[in-house]
Amino acid sequence: MRLKNEIEYVFRILLYLTINGDNRIISSNEISEKEEIPHLFSLRILKKLEKADLVLIFKGAKGGYKLKKDSSEITLKDAIESIEGNICIKDCLESPESCTLRKGNCGVHRILKDIESQFISRLQDVNFRDLADGKY
Repeated sequence: MRLKNEIEYVFRILLYLTINGDNRIISSNEISEKEEIPHLFSLRILKKLEKADLVLIFKGAKGGYKLKKDSSEITLKDAIESIEGNICIKDCLESPESCTLRKGNCGVHRILKDIESQFISRLQDVNFRDLADGKY
């Protein structure tokens, strides 16, 4: 399993907004340039972040982006789900009936469910304020 580049870019954008956006609106050009993200790609990501209620978009000549809520309330889980939707490492974990052989009733299903739960829990524990403050 590998996180897509898009997820890395989401992390970079949210961290940049956390570090630099407390008292100002930041342009997409600045974000793209400073974080070395292709501009059109950053615009698509920022639109997804707005849809996920993580950023505000300000239109116009002096427009740009700002976090919608405090960065201590935005987690790695939120960031990933803004792009991927609900985190699910295997289909049968979300929908046991999708397993035609055992209907999710096997040791592999049970251990993967436990691993997925721990993974999601850890992602929920890490917020962008702590990342910006060097806690990790």
